[in-house]
Amino acid sequence: MRFPLSAALLSAALLCASTAAAQWRPVTFTNPELRAKGTLTGDGCQWFRALAIAPTNGDFMLWCTDVGGLFRSLDGGRNWEPANVGFHSRGSAAVAIDPHNADRVLVVAANSVPTERNGLYLSTDRAASWLQVLPVRMSGTRDMRRQIAFDPSTYDPSQNLTRVAYWSRLDNDPPHNPAWGETVREPGFYKSTDGGESWLRVRGGEIVADAEIAVHPKRGYIYAATPKGLHISRDGGASWKLALPGRPTGLDVSPAAPDSVWVSFADRVLRSDDSGATFAPIVGAQSLRADRAPLRNLAVSPSDPSRLILYREGADWDWPRFTSHDGGATWTRSTLHRDRVIVPTNSRQGRFAFHPTDPDIILAPGGDYPMLSRDGGRNFTLAGNGVNNIYVGGAFNFSAVDPDILFLGSQDYATLLTTDGGQNWTYLEPGGKGWGGYNYATYASTADALLAGEAEHWGGPSRRAVSPDRGRTWRIARETIEPKFTYGDPRDPRTLFAGNQRSTDAGRTWSPMHNATSVRTHDHRSGTLYGVREGRDRPSVVVFSTDRGASWRDLFTVPGQIDDLAVDPQRQRIYVARGGRLYQWERSTPELVELFGLAHDQEGPPHVRSVAVDPADTSVVYIAGNRNIFASDASAQRSRDAGLTWENLTRTAPLDGRGLDGGREAHFVRVHPKTREAWFATNCYGVWIHAAP
Repeated sequence: MRFPLSAALLSAALLCASTAAAQWRPVTFTNPELRAKGTLTGDGCQWFRALAIAPTNGDFMLWCTDVGGLFRSLDGGRNWEPANVGFHSRGSAAVAIDPHNADRVLVVAANSVPTERNGLYLSTDRAASWLQVLPVRMSGTRDMRRQIAFDPSTYDPSQNLTRVAYWSRLDNDPPHNPAWGETVREPGFYKSTDGGESWLRVRGGEIVADAEIAVHPKRGYIYAATPKGLHISRDGGASWKLALPGRPTGLDVSPAAPDSVWVSFADRVLRSDDSGATFAPIVGAQSLRADRAPLRNLAVSPSDPSRLILYREGADWDWPRFTSHDGGATWTRSTLHRDRVIVPTNSRQGRFAFHPTDPDIILAPGGDYPMLSRDGGRNFTLAGNGVNNIYVGGAFNFSAVDPDILFLGSQDYATLLTTDGGQNWTYLEPGGKGWGGYNYATYASTADALLAGEAEHWGGPSRRAVSPDRGRTWRIARETIEPKFTYGDPRDPRTLFAGNQRSTDAGRTWSPMHNATSVRTHDHRSGTLYGVREGRDRPSVVVFSTDRGASWRDLFTVPGQIDDLAVDPQRQRIYVARGGRLYQWERSTPELVELFGLAHDQEGPPHVRSVAVDPADTSVVYIAGNRNIFASDASAQRSRDAGLTWENLTRTAPLDGRGLDGGREAHFVRVHPKTREAWFATNCYGVWIHAAP
């Protein structure tokens, strides 16, 4: 089947400029200590999958994650920005940049969830926007092969593009969770002859499915390192010959030595200088073997073939990197400088991209954020301002007493506390795991009254954790927070709520509430608390309290469970997010009415999960609603007329240097009562702030 590129690369919606997009900025997770070292932003909390530096322009770099989208740098890694306009998949598995035209980029899109939004995407404007060119119902969530490549020998100067590109599709492709759907399994080898705009499946290409691939820089020979050995095609993929049996763990070529091929196996590294006809071992690589730990992901500098780098996958996450400056005769263990990010630097696979002309510059992962080496791989430090893609897995709220206090809980990376409106942050681990944690339902009324849910696994039951001393010590109770909502009283910093439990002594002792199972928000004018009473297989009831949660009275009933509430005291209105839809209730006409007119995304009306009202101007209302299985083009929206009309805040115009691709896949929103800025937590795309109208 052939998938041609549309005559118009971008839809009308994509070309329509969004003034709202210019008002996004990422939350800067830093503090004076990190700022002194040059850390400006970036938390790097999603597993990387692929990276690249443009062969013709070392300033253009790409960083691709598993479920948190794509990032680009146009200045050699000093500044990074999300680059997901038109990229409707949540993650990626591989990337290739045209060796003659840095504007053209191919990405293999992947996700935990198999969906037709995955497959192959092409950018023709240096990742400023994307177009899907081959829809594939695949997952590829753990796939990290260098599986897509251009053939440099097929450059067409009349079109300024490299005509031929190849993709080796995954063989065994189970989804992360079988309950999320089945993949379409069609292992094979694909070829494009028009620069990646359309693709054909090559007959007989199943033999080189699931391969890492590289292409001879001048002759166009294809090298495919499959689980059964290194195969070579000298006729554009029409036929293949087994050159090396075994299971390769890395493969690379270098334009500086076009007839050479490097292949790593678990226990050795080989080099061929006759285009794969014969191979000889690099004897010095034997020194890297330790306790049978395999060597992986060999990379070679495109400007100096004596520069090599790889990593060793040892037990217990011991994954060191090693670099050689003499063709592999001797090796030096790389040092990762982990002191420039606020979250832990957890071990990750080594994947490397050399600068096209300077062999001292190497892009690589450092935990879940990009690092750069400027000494040929001996030392790696945070690359510029890093990438921001933390996932705040549950609800969050500014302190009802002092909104400059905010306590965020992350799925995977524990918690972060600010007491000055986000200028400075402290990283805290209630569970003391050392690598992060699964923290939901966090809240702080003061810096000395921190409340969190501490879970042992994703989405698991959260045990109540309380700290009375800014996170230095934690008391973790046996009781779980169900449902996963925490809050505090606006008139008394010692009154806290965790699910249906209430404390009046800053979390030291707790007692059950009656008629309320969670507290969600409050009226900023009167201080009245609003909450929900819900139970399994029963309608939910919105309740309110005027005595700091000591007693609760019913307001109205809502079918099913309530995701979020927002209060407009001026109109005596309550907004309700439930079941992906937005409703409103007013005292004057006590009916629950669905609101329409929201901006649509790729699938239609957005899946609303959260709603917030600007306390200073209650005609301003925000909603957040991510899709999760794909990246929504309308997950963050705002109304300036109390819900009558809506504007899409999610960027749909190509990146142009005048605004950021912020707030994508937003799932929760709150408005700072002083600054009036809207804070959006996203599903693996970081925490973002949108300017007040």
